[in-house]
Amino acid sequence: NLQIIGLQFSAQTSSARTQESLEAKLKVKRKNLLGAPQGKTVVVFVDDLNMPAVEQFGAQPPIELLRQMLGMGGFYDRKQLFWKDVKDV
Repeated sequence: NLQIIGLQFSAQTSSARTQESLEAKLKVKRKNLLGAPQGKTVVVFVDDLNMPAVEQFGAQPPIELLRQMLGMGGFYDRKQLFWKDVKDV
């Protein structure tokens, strides 16, 4: 039972846009928990992963957001600054 989320990166892709896309496609289970619908697992397919522009410090913010989501299990809410866990992805 897989649900596929497709993201297409370009040179103009921002981390905010990437986070908005992920949040829109994941189910809100609690205020601070996002995840797959009941009984499913989400697979995120990223097309052109290395396309986002490199910033002045050498990082690619959309890729760093994905790394944070996978490595730390979530990301911060951009408006209210609280941690959102991401499960079953």
